[in-house]
Amino acid sequence: MSENTSETEQKILSAAKKVFEKDGYNGARMQQIADEAEISKASLHYYFRTKENLFEKIFEETMTDFMQIVSTWEEISDDWELKLRNFIKQFFEFLNTKSLLFILGEINRNPDLLANRRKKSKPKAKFFTYFENLISEGKIKEINIPVVYIYMHSLCAYPILNKKMFQMTVGMNATEYDKFMNQYPEIVADSLINLIKRGL
Repeated sequence: MSENTSETEQKILSAAKKVFEKDGYNGARMQQIADEAEISKASLHYYFRTKENLFEKIFEETMTDFMQIVSTWEEISDDWELKLRNFIKQFFEFLNTKSLLFILGEINRNPDLLANRRKKSKPKAKFFTYFENLISEGKIKEINIPVVYIYMHSLCAYPILNKKMFQMTVGMNATEYDKFMNQYPEIVADSLINLIKRGL
């Protein structure tokens, strides 16, 4: 919880995340959010006058937390393999516990959400600059950085996005799947490191 967010506001935000993730932004209703937060609709409007304000707050908090993980690519002195492992572990945990997948769905629905934010920051992802520097310094072979970038994000997000489908198709119950997913980030990291070393 941020220092500027009260306990009641945080309760409302947690309720809103559940409703948004279940029904999407368009399907969510302020009364549903009030009921989930166990407060009156009048109280909800006191803290957040509109659904748009609620979504904006969730979006900003989620993206701020995400950017803290992305900032790992700003430091160029660390061993790149260790950095990649740590990023994948943190990113996978973030996807598992935060609202990023819901946010991504809303960005696809309304690309201006991200476009407006990116006007305030550098246009190129730090990941690209980091690996371009590794290549130019001869620390790794020439690689297709966009492919690595998309591959990494897809491998991390897809098993979470399609959790129920994968549980059924691989024949695992929820406990077995979660146990397997605990090992999964290391498997993804090993795969990407091997590809990068080969010069994907």
